Amino acid sequence: MNDFTIGLAASPWIVLAIILAAAGVAIYTYRSTLPPATPPRRWTLIALRTIGVGLLLLALFQPVLSMLTVTAEPPELLIAIDNSESMVLPGLDSARIGEARSIAATVAAASELASQTSLISISDSIRSLPPDSLARVRATGTESRLAAVFSAAADTLRGKNLRAILLLTDGRYNAGPNPIQEAQSLGVPVFAVGLGDSVEPRDISVQQVFTNEVAYVDAELPVEVRVRSAGLQSGGALNLTLRDDAGVIGTQQLQATTGTADYTTTFTYRPRTPGTAKLTATVNAADNTAIGTELTPRNNSRSVFVKVKSNKRKYLLIAGGPNPDVAFLKRLLAQENNIEVRSYIQKEQGEFLEGKLDAGAFRDAEALVLVDFPTRQTSPADLATIRAALGSGNLPLMVVNGSRMEVNALKTLEPFLPVTLGVGRPTELQVFPSLTDAGKNSAILRGTNLEAWGALPPIFTTETAVQPKPESEVLATTRIGSTQLGEPLVVTRRLGRSRSIFVSGYGLYRWQLIGDGQREVRGEQGANVLGDFINGSLRWLATHEEQKQVRIVASKPLYNLGEPVRLLGQAYDDSYAPISDAQMEVNVSGGGRSFPLTLAATGNGRYEATLSNLPAGDYSFAGRAIVGGKELGSDEGRFTIGEVGLELLQTSMNAELLRTLAERTGGRFYTTRQVGELMRDILSHKGFAPRSIQHRADHQLWNNLYLLLAALAAFAMEWLLRKRSGML
Repeated sequence: MNDFTIGLAASPWIVLAIILAAAGVAIYTYRSTLPPATPPRRWTLIALRTIGVGLLLLALFQPVLSMLTVTAEPPELLIAIDNSESMVLPGLDSARIGEARSIAATVAAASELASQTSLISISDSIRSLPPDSLARVRATGTESRLAAVFSAAADTLRGKNLRAILLLTDGRYNAGPNPIQEAQSLGVPVFAVGLGDSVEPRDISVQQVFTNEVAYVDAELPVEVRVRSAGLQSGGALNLTLRDDAGVIGTQQLQATTGTADYTTTFTYRPRTPGTAKLTATVNAADNTAIGTELTPRNNSRSVFVKVKSNKRKYLLIAGGPNPDVAFLKRLLAQENNIEVRSYIQKEQGEFLEGKLDAGAFRDAEALVLVDFPTRQTSPADLATIRAALGSGNLPLMVVNGSRMEVNALKTLEPFLPVTLGVGRPTELQVFPSLTDAGKNSAILRGTNLEAWGALPPIFTTETAVQPKPESEVLATTRIGSTQLGEPLVVTRRLGRSRSIFVSGYGLYRWQLIGDGQREVRGEQGANVLGDFINGSLRWLATHEEQKQVRIVASKPLYNLGEPVRLLGQAYDDSYAPISDAQMEVNVSGGGRSFPLTLAATGNGRYEATLSNLPAGDYSFAGRAIVGGKELGSDEGRFTIGEVGLELLQTSMNAELLRTLAERTGGRFYTTRQVGELMRDILSHKGFAPRSIQHRADHQLWNNLYLLLAALAAFAMEWLLRKRSGML
């Protein structure tokens, strides 16, 4: 349907009146002529002048010709095929991906909607599919991002009359937002075909291997393994084995039950060498005849990587002199086999019993502990050495107050403390500790006996003003009897990579000697508050990310077969500013082969490279960064290819999600055996209808060349007739 309108800059009646006035002037002009003209010629001259003047006057009112064209656009159907790895599993009649391709081919190529469909595949990303490329959809994706379908559909809506979505999937999404919410906000009906069986198929799998990311040599590490069995007709024994790179760590037998059930058990792992260890848990049926044939054996194992450090955690303790706090701290730490303490005890003259304090003393220390230090006798040179070691940013600090501590000397280390110190006042007070809410929830005291803190004997402090810095956290304050003083007793700070603890009290040995000692005399078990506090504090201080000038990592430790491996690098100078012009070389080795490559700069000190089509197996990599012909630093790591991913952890069809998705969008849910009604339902849906599209085109007549030429032609013809008639 077409519609035409003309718009003017003034009322049409005014324009008509002016044109009629022009016609009146023309009539008046030609009422009598010399020589006299015949009536036809006279009216022709009147018409030509009226047309010429009228066109010129019309142009003054800026006429615009608007053409409105209305067309009907047919409805479009978007077909989305789940291309994730779980689609290789059996469906009701054949492989799920085969059933999806068959349904898509029928709708997109052999139905009356063939010319109104578009195809996409979904997994970890979305890809547009030509109709003849369905055979290339082979279920190789590592993730299922179902919500991405509706993001793609929202883009399609802007340019097409998208009226329905056909979703072919098993419904097991494991990445991205909830697809139901995304589909509802789109407002397009979803016709969901569920592939697979909603009943859990017969299968056993390792769902999770959970442990610490960091372990220490010869220190016991608990490893928790979660196993699932599903679809078993009768119970049976399952053998669960945990291995590392050196061999079998342990084997346990689990008794499976009928139906679906989860089992959790714990192994104890004791690493023998430092480095990166790969722990792999594998489950198998002790008697295959009792369990039956599994859906897939590919999910029977799962791995995790653990960074194993040297078993000795090294700490440096510097004290202002021999005192009970120092003695008790050294004794507590000596009880831990994996802790090594190097101590420097100051003598009266300011020297140390162990010899000169130099930079080498700090080289391997994971944390520095100052007890009743510095004192009046501490030399400025020793303070400068400590300040330089702390200034590197790699050395956490713990300070415990003391009766001989010189506040003014400690202020030289104030930038590294969690508190600001006031004027030193040596007046001594006896105070009790009172945990704050932050202290009760702190990682330092997690897992300890918090109630025992309320029964501790008093310790000593001075009247020196201590003010926590804004970014600090107060774990404990002071009280005298039942009166809360609110002065900070234990303060921590975590600023970037820097960690520090300040204890404003001293005489901490009383917590163990008097508090725990009295309980032990009565035959009660001691709470070991001091031991838990010191160990927790040192563990918290030493837990920090290693700061390297060069970092090279794999984007993730475990890859599916066929998935590309991304290696990511970072390079920084001495001040930790990014370096973007480094040459970063990496060598990947595994399976008896070596793959050298150079990481390309991506800006801001970051580098990246991708390796594709690596065979299954374990791989290690080592790389270095070179700047100006010199090696800036190096790094190394590991990854594995062929490990089962998220897609095979849940193998049944998620019918509930797909049914809810369809119902809330006004569509319908089908199994593969109900798709005979699919086409009829889509075509008969009230929303699957053409839409009217209006195309409006505006033509400005007032500056149109043809309008001017028409006016000039009218005047030219008038002049020619006048000339031929001999008129003046």
